[in-house]
This record gives sequence, C-alpha cells and structure tokens, in this order.
Amino acid sequence: MTISARDLIVITVKSLYKDPMRSGLTLLGVFMGVAAVNATLNISSITNAQIEAKLSERDRPYMMPYLQAEGSFRTEPLESEDKKVLEQSIQGIRSISSVSWLLINGVQFEDREITEIQFQGVSRNYIETTGRLILQGRFFSAADFAQYRPVAIIDQKLATLLFKGQNPLGQAIYASGTRLIVIGVTETKTDGEDFKTSGTVWIPQTFATVLGGESNFDVLQISPYFLEDMPKLKKRVEQVLGQRHPKTIVYMEDNAEDLLKEKELQSTASKALTLVGLIALLISGVGIANISIASVMERIKEIGLLRAIGATQTEVMTQFILEAVVLSLAGGAVAIVTVHGSMVIATTKIVQAPYEFKSQRAALSLGSALLVGVGASFFPAVRASRIDVIQALRV
Repeated sequence: MTISARDLIVITVKSLYKDPMRSGLTLLGVFMGVAAVNATLNISSITNAQIEAKLSERDRPYMMPYLQAEGSFRTEPLESEDKKVLEQSIQGIRSISSVSWLLINGVQFEDREITEIQFQGVSRNYIETTGRLILQGRFFSAADFAQYRPVAIIDQKLATLLFKGQNPLGQAIYASGTRLIVIGVTETKTDGEDFKTSGTVWIPQTFATVLGGESNFDVLQISPYFLEDMPKLKKRVEQVLGQRHPKTIVYMEDNAEDLLKEKELQSTASKALTLVGLIALLISGVGIANISIASVMERIKEIGLLRAIGATQTEVMTQFILEAVVLSLAGGAVAIVTVHGSMVIATTKIVQAPYEFKSQRAALSLGSALLVGVGASFFPAVRASRIDVIQALRV
C-alpha cells in the first residue's frame, strides 16, 4: 500500500518538528537568501521611483545643440533646414521644438507686477517636446501662429502670484508695454538647476519675433523617447550638425544630465546588489543541500521503515522535497515581512523615500526561495529514495 497525501504531510511536519536544530538552520539559510533578494528588488524600486519623481518635476528630457564658430565665442543660430535634416536622418527623436528667449524680466496685471520671470516664444510642438500639461485653457492654435496673435500662456506659479485666486483666462497682462491675453495655464516645472524664477510666460514664436526683434535668442529642443537614449542621440545630433556646419564646433546642453548619471549609478548599484543577492541564495542553497544530506544519513532507519510499510521511492523523495518546500516558504515569508518592516521604518523614520509594497516583488522573492530550496534538496531526496530497504532496517 502507499502513503496517503494526508499521512505524508503529517510525517513531514513531525520530521521537521523532531529536529528543530536542522529545521532552524535551513530556515536561517533561506531567510538570508530571500532577504537579500527582496531587499535588492525594493532598493532598486525605490531608486527608480526617486528618479521618476525628479523627472516629473521637470520637462521631458531634451537636449539643446549650439554651434560655435571656430576661434570665436559667438554662437551661430540653427536654421529651419537643420531641424528638417535632423528629423529625417535620425531615428529615436520624439519631437523637435524651437524656443526663443526674450529679454523681458517682468509682467503686470492691474496694479501688481511680478519680476524675475522667464519669457519665451515657442513653436507649435513645444508641448510634445516638453510633455507639459495644460491645467486651464488651451495651447496655441495654428491661427495664433499664423495671425501673430498677442496671446500668452503662463505657468501655475506665476498665475498664483499675479492673479491671487482670480481666474487668469481671458485676462490682459502687460510685458514691456505689450498687452497679452492669457489663454492657458500650464504646470510649473523646474530645469533641475538652482536657477529660480517667479514663473514663465510663453507666447507664439511668430509673435516673439515681432516683439523681440534681433534680441531673440533661438535654440532647438530635441526630445528622445527615453532618458537612456540621450547619450546615443547626442552623438548622432553632433555628427549630423558637424557635417552640415564643418567650420563650427557643436556642443550640447540638456536638462537631464544629472538624472542620467544618477540612473547609470543606480543601474550599477542594482547589478552589484543583485550579484550579492544571488551569492546569498547560492550560499543558502549549499547550506540546505548539506543539511539535507546529513538528514538523509541520520534517518536511514526511518526511510527503511517507510519503505517497509509500503511507501514508494517517489513518496520518500516527495517527503524530503516537501520538507524543503515548507521550510523555504516559511523562511521566505519571514524574510519578506522582515524586509518590508525594515523598509517602512527606513523610508519614513530615517530617509524620506517613496516605498510601496508590491506583491510582484514578494512573489519573485518567494519563488527564488522555492527554487533554491527544492533544487538544493532534490539530489539528497533522490538518494534517500534509492536506499536499500533491508540494509536500512539493519542500521
């Protein structure tokens, strides 16, 4: 006769309870391995969340190419033809927009004046390049550009300072004596640097050419699809512009160099932590295998008795594997709970960081525990199932 599933479970539990030292050492090995893996996954998730949070505070990553004449500090403007060539010859560009900086430092509404602002003329695809959200109103239409309309969009920070709770849409503001009608409000962003302003005003670039004249400073903003694409895209832009303007030096600026370095550092650290986690899992697996082998040697007579009452080789092997599964699940669960509690304390009491428990990370960590536990106990379990019944009973 064979052993029922219920009896097999009972025997497994009794075996684990009968040798608490062996069970405890196995649990400790699993705990250490799973804790290392789960902590690695959580730390990687936290650092990624921090980078994403910083990215959300500024415009989408973009680069700005400049041309500098050889032997001169003077920058040469990029032409509309340069923009077309870049779009046609380089893959991986999400959008290219044009921005003009105007030398206007203040804006007025009724008796209030706000200074230290940025004043920019932008092209139609500015929103696509920067990813800014329009919170109220709308962005510039084709008619606004074609008819040189004196309309403006302001950011939320400037709207709060200038209008003090009033609805800014449709209001007239004045910049250097020019009357502008506010048609939209966009979210406030940062450029990632220490430069602080009281807000930003945007106007159609066509109207900016009239308003600023020769004093405008125009640049292209080139946005990739992903932050990681910035270095490769920079090289391609430099190559294309260098071929079109052989007597100039092409240099680049961007709004996300610090985040790219941080992401690269995070990736390197994550790989190192992953390696540590894998080593910890390997060590725990070796420990489980050694303990399983010792357990088989100590329980030869027990194995012989099981075989004598009708247990098959498969059932004997299943018992030992089942023991490893129980210990792996228990040790893995304790490790996940411990790491979760430590992360909550660390990210709230020690360092403020975005942490959230994710069942996917827990499942992956627990899966690694099962894989190591079952894998490490498999060959000792096979050895146990092949023990000769007569010789085992003579022990």
